[in-house]
Amino acid sequence: MAKFILSAFADEASETLEGQIAALKRNGIRYIEPRSVGGGIIEKTDEELADLAASLRRAGIRVSSFGSPIGKYKIDEPFEAHLAQFRRALRVCEILGTSRMRMFSFFVPQDRLAECRDEVMRRMQILLDEANAAGVTLCHENESEIYGQNPPEVRDLLWSLPDLRGIFDPANYVMNDQDPIAGIEATLPSLEYLHIKDAIYAKQSIVPCGKGDGRIAEILSRVDAERDGEIFLSVEPHLHLFQAYRQIDKHELKNEYTFATADEAFDCAVASLKETLKTIGFHEENGIWKK
Repeated sequence: MAKFILSAFADEASETLEGQIAALKRNGIRYIEPRSVGGGIIEKTDEELADLAASLRRAGIRVSSFGSPIGKYKIDEPFEAHLAQFRRALRVCEILGTSRMRMFSFFVPQDRLAECRDEVMRRMQILLDEANAAGVTLCHENESEIYGQNPPEVRDLLWSLPDLRGIFDPANYVMNDQDPIAGIEATLPSLEYLHIKDAIYAKQSIVPCGKGDGRIAEILSRVDAERDGEIFLSVEPHLHLFQAYRQIDKHELKNEYTFATADEAFDCAVASLKETLKTIGFHEENGIWKK
């Protein structure tokens, strides 16, 4: 059986490290997936990163994975500059004290997947070789407009690149009209951790966990049935404050999940995940959710 541990993209609660730590503590979360603190983490100097890591340690917060932008890069652009950025990302992992890095598999026109596949695999293998040498596990997220947007390409990546691990994001599948169950089936043999956000396809809107089409309770139950040990659930709210309306097919549809503050949105996202876990028989004990 799985033991779920909560982490979060706390930059959605605050741009400052102090605000991010406060949001995590307020919600009883002991891990962070750092992405931005007053600007992208990857852009910070070694000294700034060391100060950030020390502040997290003092607060009792650990880094579950580095939420890097690696792989969000067009496949037909020169690779060398991106490779240099990747090497910087490896250094970020070292300073922050994490052995995991979130990454992507390059922006690829979705009508040219077959044509671009070999170059995607070539570049991914180069990244994997360097990550392995540095002791870092690369974790691939299914993101829009990349080679790994849809379950078949995710399965291809994870089967073809045995050292690559998978991050499952149900909302990204939903927003691209893909079945999240097919997504977890493609990812589960290589699953490293999950991002938790939900979505409604018809409204093209992100909603709290369990309020959309992501079938998150069913997916967590399946992970629990097939995996043993600790698995991170990284909350990524994406509950925007100023998106009360979206224009869909020339009709305005109201997004009922609109929040006055970023803290309010973050707290709702965490509370919704906790409620979902409770509905499938999990309870929290010393920061670990288990049955």
